[in-house]
Amino acid sequence: MPNIGELTLAPAQEFDFRLLIKALGKGEKGSRSLTFAEARLLLEGFASGHATRVQMASAMMLMRVRGETLEEVAGMVSGLRRSVAKGWQSLTVDIDWPVYAGKREQLPWLLLVAKLLASQGVRVMLHGDSKALPHRRHVESCIAALNIRCCSTPQSAQEALNVDHIVYVCAGDLAPVLDECRQLHQELGLRSLIQTAARCINPCNAPLSLRSYFHPGLDNLHQQLCETLLANGDYPAGHVAIFKGLQGETEFNPRVATNVTVVGNPLGYVEVSSFTLPTLLEGFSGAKVGQAELSSEILALLWREPQPFLSTEMNRLMSRTMIEQALSSVNATLAAVLLLLDQHAKMATNVVQALNVERAIQLGQECWQHRFCTSNHPLVRWHNKERLCVV
Repeated sequence: MPNIGELTLAPAQEFDFRLLIKALGKGEKGSRSLTFAEARLLLEGFASGHATRVQMASAMMLMRVRGETLEEVAGMVSGLRRSVAKGWQSLTVDIDWPVYAGKREQLPWLLLVAKLLASQGVRVMLHGDSKALPHRRHVESCIAALNIRCCSTPQSAQEALNVDHIVYVCAGDLAPVLDECRQLHQELGLRSLIQTAARCINPCNAPLSLRSYFHPGLDNLHQQLCETLLANGDYPAGHVAIFKGLQGETEFNPRVATNVTVVGNPLGYVEVSSFTLPTLLEGFSGAKVGQAELSSEILALLWREPQPFLSTEMNRLMSRTMIEQALSSVNATLAAVLLLLDQHAKMATNVVQALNVERAIQLGQECWQHRFCTSNHPLVRWHNKERLCVV
């Protein structure tokens, strides 16, 4: 039985989406995977109501059973990006920070890094879906502790970015189809390619986008996705940083060395580079014990305590190892983001790269220690001295 060949595609309102299900499911020898254009059309058709829930669920299951291809995931990302309302795409953002994984025990220390960067004028867009893995501790449940606004419209997000330089947005407010896809894969009880694709939408076309993963092999998939989407013109000029996140979340783990792959095209061609952030907590153990019970208010307390190890309140709520692990997570994540901002500035402006890993770790520590400075902040001093274009 021959495979169904590549289909003649049409606008979503005119296309018969049964043909895509037939291509995916026509028996062991007759079925095939979807092309990039077909996968994009399927997502757009479901988002616009022309492909039904049954058709989308069937496609998600058939792709999951066979194993989603690069073309299928890339097509879904492209379709999702087309489904994002134009208002979101008009926002000016420096860092796209997807936070979809949640953490099993710990608080999202990455929020302290995002808040610090925002306090110095770096515009940060956080987005996630706290309903996808409800048993985990998601960023959304902790943003109020640091006075980070959750906005549901481009207009309110613009106001938050203008005032605070940081905002959190639920995935379904960026593209309602993400809520519908999440409901489908929860009904099916299967992970779907949408969970990978949602992390990749970069809704505001930020020049720097962070991308974390947990399961082996997803690093290669994310790299190939970025290369494909950049080459196709589906991504804006800029850089995507890919790394294994702490418990899968977009935060660096200080207890292991982390390799970061950077894919970008700021000068019009795709280029791949990498660096390794070293282990900051050698031989460290015991940090997870008791962290599941920590209140999100700990984030606010850690933000405002100038000397947390000497704080009576901090030591009442957290052990010394917990505090050390939290601060090391902050330092590792901040150092990595500073390296990425520096690398983007170098490639985008063709200036000499001023930062190495050791200096980034040191600068991260200085930035944290002086996070309340309203003038002459270490980031500003470094920018003025070493020509980094981030503030």
